[in-house]
Amino acid sequence: MKKALILVTDSVSIKNPYLLKTIQKLTNNQIQVTVLVMILDFHLASKITEKLTQKINDSHFKAQIINWFELLQDQQGITTDLQGLEAVQSNHLQKKSFRLTEQKTVERFFDHHALIGEQTFRADKLNLFKSFDNGKLLAQYYFDDQQKVREVVHFQEGQPVTYEVLNNHQQKLYQFVVKPSQSHRFKVASDSEFATRGATINQEIFKGTPRNTVQIEIVNAQYSVHDYVTWRPYQNVFEFYAEQIRQLTNNGQDTGVFMDLKDVEPLSPYLETVKTFNY
Repeated sequence: MKKALILVTDSVSIKNPYLLKTIQKLTNNQIQVTVLVMILDFHLASKITEKLTQKINDSHFKAQIINWFELLQDQQGITTDLQGLEAVQSNHLQKKSFRLTEQKTVERFFDHHALIGEQTFRADKLNLFKSFDNGKLLAQYYFDDQQKVREVVHFQEGQPVTYEVLNNHQQKLYQFVVKPSQSHRFKVASDSEFATRGATINQEIFKGTPRNTVQIEIVNAQYSVHDYVTWRPYQNVFEFYAEQIRQLTNNGQDTGVFMDLKDVEPLSPYLETVKTFNY
């Protein structure tokens, strides 16, 4: 193994104490390390990428950090419309502005006292737009540094139900539909740092002494995936992750893939030709 791809799929993985330890061990062994932040929420992915970059720089590790959205910038997509956003920008509505901090400003748009839109600016750049109907959040539009919409998240009853991912030409690439989460149980050593994760289901006591295994429960988010360009069907988001990983690693040649413990069981079956490890 000459290269390693380390997968981060949510904000929990970045808190895994073995993440930085794994990066350090690999780089000490002269293995080229790439960390792929593959989080579906655009702003959260950017935030986690920034945090990871800072941690790795502070630790003086030699590792490349890639935000999955950066890989999609120039990927060909299909034309889309941004109706909720365009409706506010094209109408003469009552607007109220609020400067919340030196770097953050909010503009709200009203139609006969009914809130229908809200824009958030950071450092004078449009960062987020929210559309409302009768006070209920309908959608959020996430903007990149070039003021392009890179993701639209649709809501029902205040909860996200679909994520639409766009390239930097504001063309649609993928849609992720939220499905009920699934929980997985693992047995780990009771002195492992993993033993504190999730909910402890059981810890056996033998003659007054804890056994060396603890059963923990970890919840994995579930999504169905729609590819707007190829219309390739995916069984679930983990099959989709696997396809992206195979493309990045040339189907696993000379590259090992490291993932959080909770991703091993659902993701590994789709990476049959790739060497996989957990961190």
